[in-house]
Amino acid sequence: MNFSENFKSIFLATKGSISSKRVCGVIGWFVCVGILIYCTIMVIQAPMFADAVLIATTALLGVDSITGIWKVNNRHKNETYTEEDS
Repeated sequence: MNFSENFKSIFLATKGSISSKRVCGVIGWFVCVGILIYCTIMVIQAPMFADAVLIATTALLGVDSITGIWKVNNRHKNETYTEEDS
C-alpha cells in the first residue's frame, strides 16, 4: 500500500464509505496537536477546553472499535444458532 491508500483508509468505515466519526476525530486530534504546539512555543498554559476536545476526539476515534466488539459476538451467535438449528 502506498501513502495515499493508507491515508484514505483512515477515513473509510468497514463498508467502504467515509466515516464522519473518523473525519471529526482526526480533525479534532490535529486541532489539539496544533494547540499544544502553539502553547509550547509561546510558553503559555493550554486552555481548558483543549482537554475536552481531546477527550471527545478520542471517543470519536474509539467508538468504531467498541461497537465492533458486539458485531463480532452477534455474528458468532448467529452462526451457532444456525448450526444448532440444522
